[in-house]
Formats: sequence, C-alpha cells, structure tokens
Amino acid sequence: MILYNFAEMMTSHVVISQMDKRHPYQVNFTVAVHVCRHFLSSRGDGSPSDVEALIRKNILPIRPLRPGQLNTRKIRYKSAVSFVYRVA
Repeated sequence: MILYNFAEMMTSHVVISQMDKRHPYQVNFTVAVHVCRHFLSSRGDGSPSDVEALIRKNILPIRPLRPGQLNTRKIRYKSAVSFVYRVA
C-alpha cells in the first residue's frame, strides 16, 4: 500500500504537456510503479526529480471509443479436461 501511495503521489506531480496532438496523454502507471519501486529499493540514491523525469518519459494516449463502438470482451470458454488418461 505504501508503494501504491508513493507512486500515485509521484505521478500526480508529473506535468504532461498536452501538445497539439490527436489524443490527450496520461502517465503509464505500471511503469511508474516499477520506477518508484526501483527508487525505493535503491534507498533513494537518486533524486525525486529523476524519478519524475523517468515517469514523464512513459506516457500513453487516451483513446476514446468511436461512436457506435461496443467495448465488449471476447470471452472464450475453456472446456473441461478429462482425466481418464490418468487411470492406469
């Protein structure tokens, strides 16, 4: 829980410049957690501004759904495996 709170605090301080691009951008939180974990495991040898710079380099576009597009999961059910082959 401490790592999550630390990563959330660091990502909230990162400023992402929204350029004239097609989509707005957000921080890749998975990479941010790994960067913060490395920072905390190295006992804070680097500065927090270095951590913010690394987080700022890993951003993702926010892509909205197109009109009329349904975001449904394609679930494939797995069939049961018979254990008859184990009977000796």
